[in-house]
Amino acid sequence: MNFWFLLICAGIAFMLQYLLTFIQIKSFTEYYKKLRKKGRVAIGKSRGAFHAGCIAMFAINEDGIILEGSYMQGVTVFARAKKLTGFEGKDVGSLTEEDCKGLMKPLKKSILEASSNYNIIMAGGEVLEPPSPIQRLTNIIIQKK
Repeated sequence: MNFWFLLICAGIAFMLQYLLTFIQIKSFTEYYKKLRKKGRVAIGKSRGAFHAGCIAMFAINEDGIILEGSYMQGVTVFARAKKLTGFEGKDVGSLTEEDCKGLMKPLKKSILEASSNYNIIMAGGEVLEPPSPIQRLTNIIIQKK
């Protein structure tokens, strides 16, 4: 009896996690669409395995000038997209740490990555996705064999 109870609880928890993740992605998508209507969108993210991760998005015009920004930051699926102010009128490709003064570290990191990603794309390059913690662990295990 305990096995089935635990199995049902795990199934309910999985479905709840799926539902909350769906709601979070919907919030992100709504803000992305809103920014996309204004122009191109530069996106940067900082991953958080045991701390808050963050995604920053900037709507930019054809010259790379920021029109509007938003961010999503948090540890759980309850994080929602919020408006990011103070960057309007700045060139996304030339953002520095000085521009991010007073912001939390994950948000600062994602803003600077959005700037870096923009510069890479404009130079004709491709933005490479860094390996996830599981991919790094797998690579370490494979290298030891």
